[in-house]
Amino acid sequence: MTALHEKAALVSLKGSTWKATVPSKKATQAAAETHGTTDKWVTASVRLVEKHVLEGPKKVLGQARHYLDGKSAGPADGKTIGGLPLWEEGWRILPNLLNEQVTRNLGQYESEFFDKVEELRAVLPTAIDTAKSENPDLFVEANYGSIDDIIERYTFGVEYNLIPDANDIRSDASKEFVATLKAQVTGRADRKLKEVTDKVTGTIIEVAGHLANALENYDPDNKSKSPFRDSAIDKVRDLIGVIPALNISGDAKIDKARQDLLAVVGNKSAKEFREDDNAREDAAAKARAVADNISNLFD
Repeated sequence: MTALHEKAALVSLKGSTWKATVPSKKATQAAAETHGTTDKWVTASVRLVEKHVLEGPKKVLGQARHYLDGKSAGPADGKTIGGLPLWEEGWRILPNLLNEQVTRNLGQYESEFFDKVEELRAVLPTAIDTAKSENPDLFVEANYGSIDDIIERYTFGVEYNLIPDANDIRSDASKEFVATLKAQVTGRADRKLKEVTDKVTGTIIEVAGHLANALENYDPDNKSKSPFRDSAIDKVRDLIGVIPALNISGDAKIDKARQDLLAVVGNKSAKEFREDDNAREDAAAKARAVADNISNLFD
């Protein structure tokens, strides 16, 4: 069986932002009186600055998390990675073949995040003045602290670690205890290896199914009803590129699905599929078959 620790490491992304809302007794009382109830049944919060002011860092952090989930392309290379399976407590399994790619994209996200934080620092004084002038009855100076206090709430950190290996366990405890501990470590790694396989097969099913739907529903006479975007093809090509890295166990069925996906899109562009009814119909049937086949194989 494949040793997971030899094929992958762990990566963790942790970040925080300023929520900029606080509970308000005055607003709660007013809301309760308006609705004929009490604070037993209603609570109200006050927004400390306008929502749009805070969007920059929050958006970048969300994009970075979506990148690790396989839902968005990385800023450094414009490619998706199919999603990294969870290990535990926020750690994700990072295949060795994706180390450089993921590290580069997360580094770009980190740089963009702190650029947005500095932009936020510059506009916060005006944003707080706006809150004071437009919401004077609920404005409380003590809710803010200094600009530095607010900025310190913004964090973005990436950590890497090794996957535990049962063979590295050293202990002066009894042989029975060490054997049990090794069995637990090995068992967890084996379960996670299966989850990696489940993740990549699920991603193949999702991407192939999405492509099939997009191709089947596209109407060249009514393009706005069910548009067929370039991203539908881009995601398939990105997935084809990372499947060898995600297929840590070297499963032949997953490799076959990759070859089948490659046959679906060939060297055609999204534009060609939009303009060629026969190619679109053929690709839709093949994409649907890829999704159905791998679903049946791993059901």
